[in-house]
Amino acid sequence: MQSPQEILKSVFGYNEFRPFQQEIIEHALANQDGLAIMPTGGGKSICFQIPAILKPDVTLVISPLISLMKDQVDALRANGVETAFYNSSISDAEKQEIYSKAVNSQLKLLYLSPETLVGGIDWLQRIPISMIAIDEAHCVSMWGHDFRPEYQQIGQLRKHFSNVPFMAFTATADKITRSDIIEKLALEHPSTFISSFDRPNLSLAVRSQIPKKQKEKEIVSFIKQRVDEAGIIYCLSRKETESWSNFLNSSGINSRYYHAGLSSQERDAIQDGFINDQYQVICATIAFGMGIDKSNVRWVIHNNLPKNIEGYYQEIGRAGRDGMPSDTILYYNYRDVVLLNDFVQDSEFKDVYHEKINRMLKYAEASTCRRKILLAYFGEHLTEDCGNCDICNDPPAFIDGKIIAQKAISAALRSKEQLGINLMINVLRGAKTIEIFEKNLDKIKTYGAGSEYSFKQWQHFINHLINQGVFEIAYDENLHLKVSDLGKAIVESKQSIQLTEFSEKTTKSTKKKTSDKAGDNEVLSKLKAWRKEIAAKNKVPAYVIFHDATLNQLAQDLPLSINDLADIQGFGKVKIDRFGSDVLGIIKNSSSKISTYEKTLLLHEKGLNLEQIASERGISPQTVMNHLIKLFEEGKPVNLYRFVTEFEVQQIKTIRKKLGNTFQLKPIFDGLSGEIDYGKINAAIAILEKQKKQIN
Repeated sequence: MQSPQEILKSVFGYNEFRPFQQEIIEHALANQDGLAIMPTGGGKSICFQIPAILKPDVTLVISPLISLMKDQVDALRANGVETAFYNSSISDAEKQEIYSKAVNSQLKLLYLSPETLVGGIDWLQRIPISMIAIDEAHCVSMWGHDFRPEYQQIGQLRKHFSNVPFMAFTATADKITRSDIIEKLALEHPSTFISSFDRPNLSLAVRSQIPKKQKEKEIVSFIKQRVDEAGIIYCLSRKETESWSNFLNSSGINSRYYHAGLSSQERDAIQDGFINDQYQVICATIAFGMGIDKSNVRWVIHNNLPKNIEGYYQEIGRAGRDGMPSDTILYYNYRDVVLLNDFVQDSEFKDVYHEKINRMLKYAEASTCRRKILLAYFGEHLTEDCGNCDICNDPPAFIDGKIIAQKAISAALRSKEQLGINLMINVLRGAKTIEIFEKNLDKIKTYGAGSEYSFKQWQHFINHLINQGVFEIAYDENLHLKVSDLGKAIVESKQSIQLTEFSEKTTKSTKKKTSDKAGDNEVLSKLKAWRKEIAAKNKVPAYVIFHDATLNQLAQDLPLSINDLADIQGFGKVKIDRFGSDVLGIIKNSSSKISTYEKTLLLHEKGLNLEQIASERGISPQTVMNHLIKLFEEGKPVNLYRFVTEFEVQQIKTIRKKLGNTFQLKPIFDGLSGEIDYGKINAAIAILEKQKKQIN
C-alpha cells in the first residue's frame, strides 16, 4: 500500500504536506473521529481525500452546495481518482450508475448534500463505507456564521453508522462553535486539529468613512489595474449588489450580481460563469462563495462592515487559495453598524451577536498590525508585525492630540451631545449650512474653533477619538456622539491623548512578492491560453487543469524534461502523462530565456535523431552534435551512445592512447583510416573523458 506522502506526490503533485495535514490524515487512517479547523486555502480537502484513496471502500463526503461538489469531483477525476457526486443535478440513470459503482466499491469518494444523506439512509447502508467526512461543518452550529438547519440532522447518522469514523472540517470556528459541532455531529472522543489561521499571501487594508463617489472611483481604478484578475465585492444588501454591478458594467468592467433573490438557475449560471472566467467581478451578498473552489480569485472587497470576524475571515479567504499574493480591502462606515445591529435585534442571541459586531468594528478601527488582531481572535499570536497590511506598510505617526480633542469634546458638550460626525465637523470648521443656522449651532463658543483643519482631517481625528473611547456612538440616537468619562477628563486637562497624524490613504496593492525570480511572460501567456482551451474541451474550470501557481512556477523554472516536471507543484503522475508533452512544447517554443542548447536537449529527450533535431532547429547536424556533447559534459541527461557504439568508443580509445591521448580529431580520424566520422570521434572523446574523471 502506498503511503500518504506517495499519494500526495503521485496524485496531487505536491512534495510536502502543509502544517497539520499529515497528522489529520494519519488520524483518519486510524479510524478515529476528529474535527479539523483549517483556513480557506489551507488544504483541508486533501485531509479527507488522501485517506479516502488509501481506504478500501467508499468515503462519503457531505458538502452543502452542488457547485462545490462538482468542483472537487472534477479536480479529483483530473488527477485520476474515481469520484462522483449524487444530487438533484443528475439524471435517474446517472444516479443508478453511481449507486451501482458505490455498492461495488468502484468509487473512492461519493459527495452528497445533507438532505440526500439523511433522506437516503436505507440505500446508504448497502454501500461499504470507510469514512464519513463533513465539509463546512460550522453549518451545523447556531453559533457558526453560516448556520443551515438541515446540517443538524447529520448527527442522526451515528446510530446507523456506529463503526464508521466521522471527520468534520471547517475553515473558521471559535470555541463555542467547535463545541457545538462536536455535540451536534455526535463525534466520539474526537481529536481537534487547529491549523494556523495565518494567510500571509493576503494583504489586509481598511478604508473608513469614504464617500460613495470617492469609493466608486477608487474601486474602478483598483480593478482596472488588474485586468486579468478575478475578484468579489461583498455587500450587505441585494440592492447594493445590483447597484455596484450595474455601475461596474457602465465603467467597462465585466460584472454580475448574485443574491438569494435570484432563481437557483440564475445563481448557478452566474456562479458557473465566474468559475469559468466569463465574468471578472461578482458583486454579491454573503450567499455567494461557499461553493466556490476557484483558486485564482485575486482580490476581495467588502463594501460594508461584515457582521463577525469568522464570516469576514472566510470571505477574504476566497482570495488567493493557490497561495499567490492577493488583495483584500474593507470599506465601512458607522451606519453599517446600525444596520447590522438592527438585523440581530430580535434574535434571542442578540447579546452575542452585538459583541461579535463590536469585535469586527474594533478590528476595522485598529491602528496596529491587523493580522495580529485577526489571528488573536482565533487564539493565535504573531510575535512580529506582519508587514503585509495597510498599518504595517504605512505606520501612523502620532501627534499630541489634546487641543484637537478638547475642541471636539467641547463642541459635543455645548450642543448637548446632539451632533453626528459630519455635523460636528461642520460646526468645528465654521461651515455656513442651513442645518447649523436652524439649530443655532453658529452661536456656540466652539463654532469655527477648528477651521485650520480640512473636513477630511477632522473626519480622521474624530474617528480616532472614537477608536480610543473618547466618544461613544449612540447607535440608537441617529449616531450622535456622546462624551465618555475619558473625554470629560481630557476636556478638564486631567488626561493627555495621542492621535495619529492625518495622511491620504489609497487602495494601492500591498502584495508581497512570493519570489524574486522573474517568470517568462510570453510562456505564461501561452500556458494560460493553452489551459483555457483544454479546460473548454474538458468542460471544467481552468483551475481544475492547473492552478495559477503551477503556471507561474512553470514560467519561472522553465522545465525542459519530463523529469523536471515532477518538481513543479500540481504535477502528479496523471497530469504529467496527460499534459507533460504539451507543456514542455509550449515552453520550448515560446521562451526567449531558454538557451539554444536547452532547446536541443528537449528534442533529444523526445527521441529525435541528429537529422530530425537539425531540421526542427534549422541548424546543421554537426552543430546539434556539438550542443549534445556540451550538455553531456555539463551533466545533462544526454545519451551519447545513441550516436556511437561501445565498440567504436574502444577503438577510438586505443588510437588516442597511441597518440598520447590527443584531443585533435584529424590524427584520430586518419588512424582509423577514415572509417569513423568526426562526430562519433567527438562523442567518444567526451565519453572517455567523463569516465576518466569518475575514476579519478
